[in-house]
Amino acid sequence: MKIKKVFNNNVVLALQNNQEVVLIGKGLGFQKKVGQPIDEKLADKVYRPFDERWSRLFNELLNDIAPEYVEIASQIIKVAEQSLKTKFNSYMLIALSDHIHFVAQRIEENIVIKNELLWEIQRFYPEEYEVGKKALAIINRYLQIMLPDDEAGFIALKFVEKRLDNQNQQAMQMTKLISDILTMVQYQLQIKLDENGISYQRFIIHLRYFVERILQGDNVDKHDDFDEVMNEHIFKKYTQAYRCTQKIMHFIEKTLKQPVSNNEQMYLTIHIQRIITELT
Repeated sequence: MKIKKVFNNNVVLALQNNQEVVLIGKGLGFQKKVGQPIDEKLADKVYRPFDERWSRLFNELLNDIAPEYVEIASQIIKVAEQSLKTKFNSYMLIALSDHIHFVAQRIEENIVIKNELLWEIQRFYPEEYEVGKKALAIINRYLQIMLPDDEAGFIALKFVEKRLDNQNQQAMQMTKLISDILTMVQYQLQIKLDENGISYQRFIIHLRYFVERILQGDNVDKHDDFDEVMNEHIFKKYTQAYRCTQKIMHFIEKTLKQPVSNNEQMYLTIHIQRIITELT
């Protein structure tokens, strides 16, 4: 393996069997020159692109930002993979480096972006969020900038998006859908949900499985287990909750282009009613 380019003391581009390899580690590039051999065992992280697009994007990135941001991103990825016991796809380095650079620019220009999904991220992805907070500490150590918790949430979502061991698109879709439903419930009922209430905790658990079933298409009525009498009784008894459920159903059917079963509507109505009862 020979050096193709030295970005700084800690980030080096090398060639191995005519393939570009990015090596990151303390002092790797110190007093090194193009063409010299380099031992990848000395690197903390090694990135081998699987396609030409990765190499092109990485080179474009390093033309726009300082290599220091790549170092920071690599450190965060290393901590995240250890903490979450997972691996990220190769594009994580590019995405996270660019994000950190963008954050640093915003802080310098005193631009604050509110993370509208922070509340949901903290509750649906608590492990990723905690690692996001570790990422803020790493950024602060390198750049001496204190970032708000909103940024821990943004970084946590990148962990979710770039993991190799889950269905990334569905995970993000679930988070957004649950967030929308919670917003609709509060708006329709003109209430503020009590996060510490037992009904709220049950509701969150129900919503997670409810949304998952919908996204997997496993929400079709089965005639033999649907109680029409009980269904009608609940809808008449819990009118306010039922109306809220219908708003949610309309939103889901419009957004996902699929109907929601009567059983799902009945159970959702019951959970919403529990919240109403707890608040009255």
